[in-house]
Amino acid sequence: MPFFQQIFTLLANAPGNLIYHLALAFSAAGALQEAVGQWRTSGYPQTRRMISGLSLLLAGQAVLFVTSGLVWQGALPANTFLPPLDRAILLFSLTWALWMWAFPEPSRAGDLGAVLFSLLTLTGLIFGIILQSAQPAADVFNLSAQNLGWNSALLALLAASVLSLVSRKPIGWSNGLALAALAALGIILDFFFPAAGNYSGILRLFLMAGFPLLLTLPARFPAAGGGVKTDTISRFQKNVAQSAKANLPSQPLRERRRYSTDPKTLTSLIALASEVDAARINQNIARSVAQALLADLCFVIYMGEDKNTLFIASGYDLIREEFLEGGLMNKDTVPMLAGAILRGRALRLPASTTSSDLKGLGDMLGLPNPGNLLNVPIAGEKGHIGSILLLSPYSNRLWNADDQTFLTNIATSFIPIIERSRRMAEVEHERDYAHQQVEEAKSVTERLQTINANLNGELESLKSQAAQAGQAESARQEALKEIEKVRIENEKLKSRLESAKASAGNQPAGSSEYLESELRLTLEETARLQNALADANIKILEMEKRPAGRLSADQTEVIASIAQELRQPMSSILGYTDLLLGESVGILGALQRKFMERIKSSTERVGSLIDDLIQISTLETGLMALKPETVDLNLIIDNAMAYTSSQLREKSITLQIDLPENIPPVQSDRDALQQILIHLLQNAGSVSPVEGAVTLKVGLEKENDQDYLLLQITDSGGGIPADDLTRVFSRLYRADNALIQGVGDTGVGLSIAKTLTEAQGGRIWVETQIGSGSIFSVLLPVHPLSVESEA
Repeated sequence: MPFFQQIFTLLANAPGNLIYHLALAFSAAGALQEAVGQWRTSGYPQTRRMISGLSLLLAGQAVLFVTSGLVWQGALPANTFLPPLDRAILLFSLTWALWMWAFPEPSRAGDLGAVLFSLLTLTGLIFGIILQSAQPAADVFNLSAQNLGWNSALLALLAASVLSLVSRKPIGWSNGLALAALAALGIILDFFFPAAGNYSGILRLFLMAGFPLLLTLPARFPAAGGGVKTDTISRFQKNVAQSAKANLPSQPLRERRRYSTDPKTLTSLIALASEVDAARINQNIARSVAQALLADLCFVIYMGEDKNTLFIASGYDLIREEFLEGGLMNKDTVPMLAGAILRGRALRLPASTTSSDLKGLGDMLGLPNPGNLLNVPIAGEKGHIGSILLLSPYSNRLWNADDQTFLTNIATSFIPIIERSRRMAEVEHERDYAHQQVEEAKSVTERLQTINANLNGELESLKSQAAQAGQAESARQEALKEIEKVRIENEKLKSRLESAKASAGNQPAGSSEYLESELRLTLEETARLQNALADANIKILEMEKRPAGRLSADQTEVIASIAQELRQPMSSILGYTDLLLGESVGILGALQRKFMERIKSSTERVGSLIDDLIQISTLETGLMALKPETVDLNLIIDNAMAYTSSQLREKSITLQIDLPENIPPVQSDRDALQQILIHLLQNAGSVSPVEGAVTLKVGLEKENDQDYLLLQITDSGGGIPADDLTRVFSRLYRADNALIQGVGDTGVGLSIAKTLTEAQGGRIWVETQIGSGSIFSVLLPVHPLSVESEA
């Protein structure tokens, strides 16, 4: 007993506890290495789940190692963090280890349960650290009520895992059961023989004995090697049985041939090449593939036009040499297979007792065990349209990578044959779609013309409002001048009145009355001018509330409503255009494709203009709220470059970027900052010549003890004339004046960039040189004063 007591003490305290942590980490790392190797050779989805689970185990151990290092350096208190974290990592590791044993295939209930238990573990860790921080440093964690709670949670997890393993009985479930039993035994012994410390040496000893069982996880599913020795097919077994009855010497079983050289295979392929009927084509495809690969069962599966419906077109049973009828496939019963078919991916599954896909196929085909599964897409240069499915319920043949490659090459050759049977019907369908598209394009054009006329009317109305505002300002200035004159006259009259009152005894009565009437008239005139000034101020305030050039809320609502109505027909046009360009409903000629690409480009351009229209309306009415947050400028620059790369690439423009080594985080509205960069880069790309150059430079400036971020975009255009510099950032220069030399076709974009910059407390300006190009500069504060601003 003293010997075991020494072992328990060694495992629960430094430096012996390092052996425990290394044993758990090396067990998980070794199993992960084996799982990765099996994934590379077999491609089974079960091994991918194993890789995920084992990676989580290693991540938990890494977190524990890092925290222990911080405690050792004195950055964290030892008794507060390490004991609750040790129990939480153990509970987290056992959760995912037993999940890998109990649920080797995708299971919604099992996956959700593991995730929820992990979240509960994280919550318990947070509360555990809070409770432990309130305890005296001399208290022993292993004898505390919190440790009892962690052990109870471990026992509950182990009980649920044992029930899952016993009820499901997946491959290799006994090893998982052994790990659960060892962990439970360690917890029970720790309860009866508690250690006077923060960690349990008894429990760690049993976990060290159980965790090496993780190395058996990858061995549950056989590796797909080259030749697989199996029994021959049923016809050969019958021949062997008949020879045994006739007292003939039986021949030794040979390794099964993986590919057929039977003349029937060549006959099937020739019949397939000459067939024109769609139903017979599918039957011949299934028979040819089954005979070529010696597959027990072969099925041809297609997708519906909505890319969401699957149906079995035909099947072939090689053992019985008969065709099988098709039908709709329920995606819910075969989720992995349905996902692979819809995504155009190959799939290999080994025979498994817990695979929902194999169970669903078995119920669909009336087979107790469908055997091993191989599915490859029927895909060509224009995408995938279905797949070919192979099963081995009789021979239990294990499909390998060579079989997958061979079947993929065969499936590719079937594309022209399948398309040939569909082409005539699709040409007629294409004609109807094209006619409908033209009609919708005409309707959209008419509506755009109506909108253009309405916008022109709104523009004239805004111009008249601006003129009225100017007149009101002039009237206000004139009123101020008149009031000043009246004030001076009033002062003079007051002084005269004072002198008149002083000498009232020496003046006639009529003279005094005259002065009083003059003063009354002057005061009445002053009141009238003050009323006029008040009316002018009211008009000025109304104009300031809605400056010239801005839209009212009603006008903005009308524009937004019209834009939303335009989106539906535009989406329909884009959808039909993509459908025709994808040639999924028929092959396009060179001229037809050219016209369709022009239609798509023009429609996308109209969509961009509608987005600019909505944004201009929102900015002008002050309805757009900017929300500053900490943003990574590198990510903003990458997104802006990706958005404008096609425009620069079309003109072979070189984009040069000059960034400092360390860019501090910027407090700015993410979308607003990205739009500013995009509009400036688009303008530079539009004005630069073919094979020109555009430079983006980022720097830091300091003004009045405030840090600023400086963005400079330099183009290689011809420069902007000095007379036009005042109109560069005005959104109305297109309508009022001629085009500005040195500015691209993004006048609205530059106006948006200016508005968004000023809304964030920054400023934007342009420096130009005729013949050399222009430099657009944006200066933004690194840390804005307000948390939220409105533009």
